[in-house]
Amino acid sequence: MGFGTDSLVVMLSEEHINFLQSKDYFLLKQEVDNQLNSILYALQQNILNCWQSCDEWNLPVGISKTPGKIIKGYNHNNFPYQVFDFPSIFDKKNIFTFRVVVWYGNFFSINLILTNKFKDLYKNNPERFLDSQTQLLKSENIWETDTSSLQCIPMHIDYMNEISAYFEKSESIRLFRRFNMNQINDIHRLTLECFNDWFAN
Repeated sequence: MGFGTDSLVVMLSEEHINFLQSKDYFLLKQEVDNQLNSILYALQQNILNCWQSCDEWNLPVGISKTPGKIIKGYNHNNFPYQVFDFPSIFDKKNIFTFRVVVWYGNFFSINLILTNKFKDLYKNNPERFLDSQTQLLKSENIWETDTSSLQCIPMHIDYMNEISAYFEKSESIRLFRRFNMNQINDIHRLTLECFNDWFAN
């Protein structure tokens, strides 16, 4: 007498079995996770050093200079990620965060997310963010990691009317620079350049 479960049995392929029995992938991923984590903590310290090197920054008053925790996730649209928010203020509906995201298998990005009163700090001067690399996310979904399929406005003088209108009408703003993963060893330079471009007076 059978158990009647044959139709529910899923068989792994030879490729899947080889993957499961190989230690190399799992050991390599752990090594990458740890090294990247160290890189991101060091990057926060470099941001702090840059910040403390000068008194004049266009940042919100009272923002903390204490680096935050690196958050690890294991399944954003099937891929792991690591992220930090520093400097940042999360005050109920009022948010300011300089966010760095490394999304395995995809890209890394440097982001500025502003809501409500912190958006208002910059809405009359969006020109300060104009450059050839920065994009303005034209979407209410400001927390979505995958910006590749979302509508964006280049932060270029040619789009100034559209940029100004979006800053004026929206309660939340996200600016970002997105980089290919083959540039990951330049993440310190790229992040500090972005921090200077966006916030130096």
